[in-house]
This record gives sequence, structure tokens and C-alpha cells, in this order.
Amino acid sequence: MRPAFAVIIWVVLIGGLTVYMQSRDTAAVGVTYKPPRAEGVFALQVTTTFAVEPDPFALRTGQTEASALLVKLNGSEILRRADRVQAGTPIRVEPVPGLIDGRNEFYLEANPPVGLANLSYAVRVQLFRDGQLVADRSLWSEPGSRIASSFQVSVTKVTKAKDDHHE
Repeated sequence: MRPAFAVIIWVVLIGGLTVYMQSRDTAAVGVTYKPPRAEGVFALQVTTTFAVEPDPFALRTGQTEASALLVKLNGSEILRRADRVQAGTPIRVEPVPGLIDGRNEFYLEANPPVGLANLSYAVRVQLFRDGQLVADRSLWSEPGSRIASSFQVSVTKVTKAKDDHHE
């Protein structure tokens, strides 16, 4: 009699746990949060003090090639240049996809020429909303290394001023 009760208890516990786990997984599906998109037309301009070129020592996979300049916004790639870009040439992305109201994180990688790797370099990143400057950052490299840095920009809602009519 005792072994039968032990088997029944195990079946109830394991069976109940299995039913709970399956119902928990199906109940959580479909719940997502989508932050509001930022209003306005945004443009991103990247200007380097050095000629960027692909890293000749980078490992290449079958799907991606080595990039000279890479910019990501909130984890999504918005700019990739695999060709050589001369120093001082502004590279512009307009419109910038994926900007949200609130805090946004940009990630930038830029590769200097191999022959001039012992110098420090800078990249200027400017974010514009409807032609007006919103953020301006300068990122510097250590001598002998590429620039790989992230920075955050806070985008706020545009509030339209109400007309004040004083009589």
C-alpha cells in the first residue's frame, strides 16, 4: 500500500509541475514593450581625423566583411562602410532609423590605417533633429588602437509652445 501512495504522490507532483511549466511558457508569449519613436527627422554625421580603412587582420565570416567604419544605434546597425574613406570627409545618415524618446545608445568602431597606427585619432559624431544640432561628441583613440566606443544621447519630446495672447 505504501509503495502505491509513493507512486501516486510522485505522479501528482511531477505531473503538476509539468502542467505548470507548459502553461507558464504559453502565458508569457506576446507581452512586449515598444518604446515611442522620437518625433522629427534625424540625421547623423560622422567625421574622422584620419582615413578609415578595413582592418586587414580582421576575421571574415561568410556573411560579413571587415568594416572600416561601423555605427550601431541601440544594437541595430545603421552605418557600415567597408571601403576607404578619406580624412575629414563627413559621412551622413539621414533619416536615422530606430531613435526613441528617451535614452539612446550609439556604438562606433573606426579603423585607422595600419601604417599610422602609433598615433592618436578622433571621430566627431553629430546628431541633428530637423536641421538643429542635438548632440555633438568627439571620440579619441589610444595610440596604436582603433576607436571602439559607445555613448548615450537623450532625445526629448518636442513641446510646441502655445500662443500667449495678452490683451
